[in-house]
Amino acid sequence: GAAGDGAGLVEVHRLVEVLRATKARKRRVQTAAAEFNRKPGKGTGALVRAGILAEGAAPVEVAAALRATAAIDKAALGEFLSLPDPKEGPHFHKETLDAFVSGFDFAAYRIDEALRIFLQAFRLPGEAQKIDRVMEAFAGAYYHANPDPFYHQDACYVLAFSIIMLNTDLHSTKIAAENKMTLPSFWRQAEGINGSTDLPQEMLTTIYHAIKGDEIRMLGGGEEASLSRAGWRHLGGG
Repeated sequence: GAAGDGAGLVEVHRLVEVLRATKARKRRVQTAAAEFNRKPGKGTGALVRAGILAEGAAPVEVAAALRATAAIDKAALGEFLSLPDPKEGPHFHKETLDAFVSGFDFAAYRIDEALRIFLQAFRLPGEAQKIDRVMEAFAGAYYHANPDPFYHQDACYVLAFSIIMLNTDLHSTKIAAENKMTLPSFWRQAEGINGSTDLPQEMLTTIYHAIKGDEIRMLGGGEEASLSRAGWRHLGGG
């Protein structure tokens, strides 16, 4: 009877409170994300005010919060992850970027497959210097997971740029069919990037055909030109 009804009412009230709290938190998260999207450079402050992050949160906690907050815009995320650190002082942004990248498990993937997954997580910023920072973090994480057949991290770094340039070259409508990169020219581009030993031709051939058959579609679409410019710098082309 009455006791049972009373218990039922208490339960209903409790559920209503839980729903209210959930709704309020959702609103706070959306407000914080909107603020982050407007000003990525000051984004962590918004996340702290919303209770998503604690004041003075460590880079690894910031990276986890960024991954968990779906309402953060991919372009704003790319901007935030690629921010520079002051020359002197803490390397907060670099450590946050490294923590974000280490959240990917690249162990089972060929480098072009890993790059494809990575470039869907956020939109690459437009500036060559910022792209550089992001690609360096990718290369470090990929090399850590797959040291073989790479002689050092730099080989991953340059090969990743080569793959993006190959992707732009093969799929750009601005490049005439007869001027598109051939497999032998892709092999040549990779010569000498792996210390004293060349990267396996079989691996490079597989990568070439994978990119030719399925374009890596980057979010936003405006960053290919900057990537190519940044890439050519690393490949000694300008």
